[in-house]
Amino acid sequence: MTVKRWAIISCLVIIGIILSFFVMRATGWDNTILFPVTKVVRESLSPAQKGFDDLKNAMDNFFSYFSNNKKLQTENEELKKRIALLEEKTYALKEQEMENERLNELLNYKQEKIENYNFALAKVIGRDIGNWYQTLTINRGSNAGIQKDMAVVTHDGLVGIINSTTANTSEVLLIIDAESAVGARILENRVTPGIAVGTGESDYMNMILLPHDAPLEKGQTIITSGLGGLYPEGIRIGIVAEIMLEPNGLIKNAQIEPIVDFDSLEEVFVIMQILKNETEVPSDSTETIIGEQEKLP
Repeated sequence: MTVKRWAIISCLVIIGIILSFFVMRATGWDNTILFPVTKVVRESLSPAQKGFDDLKNAMDNFFSYFSNNKKLQTENEELKKRIALLEEKTYALKEQEMENERLNELLNYKQEKIENYNFALAKVIGRDIGNWYQTLTINRGSNAGIQKDMAVVTHDGLVGIINSTTANTSEVLLIIDAESAVGARILENRVTPGIAVGTGESDYMNMILLPHDAPLEKGQTIITSGLGGLYPEGIRIGIVAEIMLEPNGLIKNAQIEPIVDFDSLEEVFVIMQILKNETEVPSDSTETIIGEQEKLP
C-alpha cells in the first residue's frame, strides 16, 4: 500500500471521527430539536454514546476515588489530632479533679485539727532516687518558717519528720525509713507503749519492745504516744497485721501496715506548732511512759 493511499485513508478516518462527534453532539440527549434524520442517527448511535458515557463515568469514578481517598486521609489525620487534644484535656481535667479531692481532704483535716495544730501545706517535689522509701523533698523551707524535727502528716496519718531545710525546700525522713523510730501505743487500750520502727519498705513497719502480756490484737490501730518529744501524741501510724512472740517469751513484736500510702504522696502538712495533743495520757500509765522514754533514741 502506497504512502498516498495511507494518507487518504487516514484523512477519511479523521473526518469520520470528527463527523461522528458532531453527530453525537447534534443528537445528544439534551438536544430538544429532533429532525427525522436526527432521530434515526440518535437511535443508531445510542449504544455507542452509552458506551462513551459509561467510560466517562468510570474514568470520573477512578480519579475521584484517589481524590476522595486523599481527602479522607486528611480528615482522618485531623480527627486523630482532635482526639489526642480531647484526651489530653480529659486527662488534665481528671488530674485536676483528683488534686481537688486531695486538697479538700487536707482542708477538712485542717479544719478538724484547728484546735490542735498550726499547719503549713507543702507539695512533694522529689524523692530519694537511691532508696525510694527513705526521704522525700517538699517545696517549703526555712523561708516559710519550717525547721528541723517538725512532724509531717497527711489527713491519713503520720508521714515523717523534717530532716533538713534550705531556704525554699525541706527533706522529710519518712517513718518507714530503717533509721526511723516513733514512740507508739495502741489506740484501743492506750496502756501498751512501744516503738514503731521503719524497715525501709513501704508496706510494713515493726512495733517492738512490747510486754509479752500486752493486750495486742490484729486490726488494732497504732498511734503516736508523744514520747521522745518529736511527734505529737495521737497521730495514726498504722494497723496491726501480725503479732510475733520473741523466743525468750518476755516480749513480743508486731508487724504494722502503715496507714499512709507513701507511693502516692503529693501534698503534706508540716506541723508548725502544737496547740493541744489529740489525746490525753491516762494518769495511771505515767510510770510506764517514763520508763519508755529512756528506750527512745
